[in-house]
Amino acid sequence: MKQISNLFARISLGLWAVLMGLILAVPVTVQAAAATSDRQSPFCANLSTDVGKVSGPLTSLQAKLNTAQQDQTQKVTADRAKEDADVQANRQKWDEDRQTNFTKLDTKGTTDAQKAAIVTYQNAIKSAVAARRAAYDAARTAYRTGLDSVIASHKNTSGSQVATFADAVNAAIATAQASCAADSSVAASQTIRSTLMASLKTARLNFQSTRKSDATIGSQVKQLVQTRNAAFKAADAAFKDSTAAARAALKAAFGSQASEVD
Repeated sequence: MKQISNLFARISLGLWAVLMGLILAVPVTVQAAAATSDRQSPFCANLSTDVGKVSGPLTSLQAKLNTAQQDQTQKVTADRAKEDADVQANRQKWDEDRQTNFTKLDTKGTTDAQKAAIVTYQNAIKSAVAARRAAYDAARTAYRTGLDSVIASHKNTSGSQVATFADAVNAAIATAQASCAADSSVAASQTIRSTLMASLKTARLNFQSTRKSDATIGSQVKQLVQTRNAAFKAADAAFKDSTAAARAALKAAFGSQASEVD
């Protein structure tokens, strides 16, 4: 999303330069207007041709926005796939190591009570592991769901922002063309040119104003991360308490031989 925000800034400035170049390319002075008020102004004469320079940047803005959004979606998908693969690999290794420890622990029990305590301990550990994994999975899913919602909202908003900007620019140009068609004199073109410049400036300012909502995206994502991490921390604490209690019960069952199961 930061990539898209930066893209907006670069392209809007570039487009603004094109628009201002179009308007300022043919300066119209008061003296010139007074001397040749009955002559068609170069501004009006060239307007229909020069507006073609605007459609390109507008189309480019929309195309680059779509590309940036697609790249973002692909990156999120790839990052999640890698995270899921890493989690699965980690869990598999922990399962293997835990089973190895369980096998060693099985040899420590010499009485029925000790053997029963070992089974109880192993079941408690398995339950604690399953509970922590479930909590992690739920927190991760909630985070991803929330992030997807933020991304979708930003995608819709940014698309609307660009469309509104493009409509405003096109409307300003259409108004200038209609005004030139009605009166293309040098004198009239001064007003037409000034009106066009003012309309395009308003379109740009409105575009920049609507983009202020982009500033809230970072805080939304930060909140999602904090909520997820808090859930992870709580799951770790619960796991630590559960395993500590299970180990204490196991050692109590072994009594004087507690050191055997350290």
